Amino acid sequence: MGSFRLVLDEFEVVEVAAAAVPEGAADLCEGPRFDVIDRLLEGDDRYILRDEAFQPAVDFCIAWLDEKAKSKKH
Repeated sequence: MGSFRLVLDEFEVVEVAAAAVPEGAADLCEGPRFDVIDRLLEGDDRYILRDEAFQPAVDFCIAWLDEKAKSKKH
C-alpha cells in the first residue's frame, strides 16, 4: 500500500496504514482510511477525524475552511 497525504491549508488528510487502524474500526474492505490532522495543534489534539473514508475527510476540511473564510469577510 502506498502512502497518501493531502494538505489543505491548516489540515492534512493522511492515509492510515492497515496496522494503525484500531480494533473495531470500519471494515478494511471498504477501501483506504484516512486521518484528518490539524497542523496547528500538537499531540493527540491534532487528530480531528480518525479512520474516515476519503470523501468525508476532504468534505470536512473544505466545509471548515469555507466557514473560516466566511467569518473573515465580516
